[in-house]
Amino acid sequence: MAPRRKRITKPEVLELIAQLKTKEVITDEILLAFAEKVNGGPFPPPKPMTMATAKKKVLGQFGCQTVAELRKNKIFSMSMTGEKISLKSKADWMKLYRRWVAVPEEERARTGPTCINGIDILENFRPWHVLGLDSSTATKEDVKNSFRALAKVHHPDVGGDPKVFERLQKMRDSVLALMN
Repeated sequence: MAPRRKRITKPEVLELIAQLKTKEVITDEILLAFAEKVNGGPFPPPKPMTMATAKKKVLGQFGCQTVAELRKNKIFSMSMTGEKISLKSKADWMKLYRRWVAVPEEERARTGPTCINGIDILENFRPWHVLGLDSSTATKEDVKNSFRALAKVHHPDVGGDPKVFERLQKMRDSVLALMN
């Protein structure tokens, strides 16, 4: 194989992995480790999201072009009732991005006492990701089993953080409510 002139990017590798997974049963971790060897070392961490990117994605989520349109948007207004948010700082836009769009790429591999499956659950409300389930195929029993497994680790009686456990309960309850 001829040496590459340009290193391939992480998204390109992940696309190749997805294509290979349709033919072979190989884990992402094994393939990613292989790709890093081919790439000549580990991939650089993702660049932090900019305020402009977060703002554009949030505006797009509500079908708005400007902040003035967003403020007038009825769905946005109802969802933010009781909350004061200025929409002038990066922190404001990142909070909205996490709530309405997704967990930023640079925050998806966190570790620590409040992190489950790579995200900080006190900062991000992503129940399907935390429970490790696919929303299109999971059953109520899957949700309950996943919660039980996480409870064995994060329940305050076994040394877990009460705030984390409370958040897990809210995630479980919200997913089960959606399934009714």
